[in-house]
Amino acid sequence: MGKKIHIIITGENSQSRSLVVRKNRMRSAAIAVGVLALVLVASLYVSVSSLLEQHSRQQRVADLESRVDWLSSQNRELLTEVNRYQSEKKALLSNAVNHLNERSSQIEDILHKVGIELPVDESGESSGGPYIEVPVDSPDDALLFSSQLIDIIEQVPLGVPCEGYLSSSFGRRRDPFNGRTAFHSGIDIAHYVGTKVKATASGTVVSCGSVSGYGKMIKISHGDRFTSVFGHLDKIMVKRGEQVARGDVIGTMGNTGRSTGPHLHYEIRDQGRAINPYSLTYLKK
Repeated sequence: MGKKIHIIITGENSQSRSLVVRKNRMRSAAIAVGVLALVLVASLYVSVSSLLEQHSRQQRVADLESRVDWLSSQNRELLTEVNRYQSEKKALLSNAVNHLNERSSQIEDILHKVGIELPVDESGESSGGPYIEVPVDSPDDALLFSSQLIDIIEQVPLGVPCEGYLSSSFGRRRDPFNGRTAFHSGIDIAHYVGTKVKATASGTVVSCGSVSGYGKMIKISHGDRFTSVFGHLDKIMVKRGEQVARGDVIGTMGNTGRSTGPHLHYEIRDQGRAINPYSLTYLKK
C-alpha cells in the first residue's frame, strides 16, 4: 500500500471514481513534466535571445548604413570642393602665366627700345650670350623666362649717372686737344665739380683709381655682359671688390685726367665692346 497512491475523483452527480497510481510512476511523470518545462523554458530563452540578437544586428546594420550614407554625402561634398579648388587653381595659374608673359614682353620692349637685343635660341643650341628660353604656357617656364629677363635688365645700366647736360656724344668726333678726328667711346655729361655720380646698375667694382686719359676712374662689372666706366672724377667713394646697387653714390664729378672742364665721361661696354650710352639715358641733346 505504501508504494501506491489512491486518487479519488468526484463528479457533478456525486459519483466518485478511485484511481490508483504507483509512486514510481508519479515520480517519473513529475520528472518528465519538469524536463518538459525546462525544455520549454530553454526553447523560449533561445527564441527570445535570437530575436533580441537579430534586432540588435538589424540596428547595427541600420546604423552602419546611415553612417555609410553620411560618409558618401561628405565625400561628394569634398569632391565638389576639390574640383572647385582645382578650377580656381587653373584660373589663378592661367592669370599668373598671362601676367608673367605680359611682364616679359614689357621688359623685352624696354631692352629693344634702348638697343639691347637678347639672343633667343629656339633650336635648343646655344648662340652665345645669355640664353633665354622661349616662353610657353607652363607656369614654371613662364616664371623662369621672366626671371631671366629681370636678371638681364637688372644688369643693364639704365638712366643717367648724374645731373648735367650732354656735352659730347658717342662716336667719331674732333678731339678737343689736337683737333683730329677720333672715336669717343662714351658720352660726356657736364655739370659742377662735386656733382654726385651714381651707379646705373647693380654690380661689382672691378677697378678704381687714376688711369691715363681718364683721370680718376671707376669701372663696374654688371654680371657677365655689361660694364660701366666713369671717368674724370673728383672723388672716388668706393673700393675695388665692393658691391653696389643702382642709385648708389660712387663718386663725384671732377676735371681730372685728359679733360677740358668739369664733366663725367660715361661709358657702357657690352661684352667688352663700347656701345652708345645715350639710348639708355634720358638726357637731352
